[in-house]
Amino acid sequence: MSDNPQSGHNLWDTPMFTRNAGATLDRSLRCACSQRAATRNRSQRSGHRLGKRFAVFAALAVGVLIPNTSQAQVHWKDHPMNLKLYASKMIDDWEELVCFVELIHRESTWNPKAKNGSHFGLGQMRSRWYGQQTARKQIRLTLTYITKRYDGRICDGALAHSLAKGWY
Repeated sequence: MSDNPQSGHNLWDTPMFTRNAGATLDRSLRCACSQRAATRNRSQRSGHRLGKRFAVFAALAVGVLIPNTSQAQVHWKDHPMNLKLYASKMIDDWEELVCFVELIHRESTWNPKAKNGSHFGLGQMRSRWYGQQTARKQIRLTLTYITKRYDGRICDGALAHSLAKGWY
């Protein structure tokens, strides 16, 4: 540093420059902040509008493309393949499962609403109450009946009796 007091003095220390620079800097910061805020608000508003548009489009697409899912679910719920899969969960032995599938096919062709005189449902039991149960409950009840009457033997018991006598 020199001995001259003016030599250490620079433009930043002048009151006028400091005021002008500070005001300019403050103004440019406020402007930049407000521009970013405006951009953010605009994008949020357009995103909000886009979100509403997407929601309306999605609701219309679902309504048009999938007209009535509840009926489709009910139809597939009692589809014979689904019922056979359910029975496979209940019967461990493959041969017994094949015999059960054949037995139910002979009785009702896997129609849980089947009726033959006074016999109802998948297993063609002589009970109106049995015919009013769900298809899965009819499977469970039929397996319980086979367990009690034929000691759980489907092939040697229930199916063999059905083939010999026409009923089980």
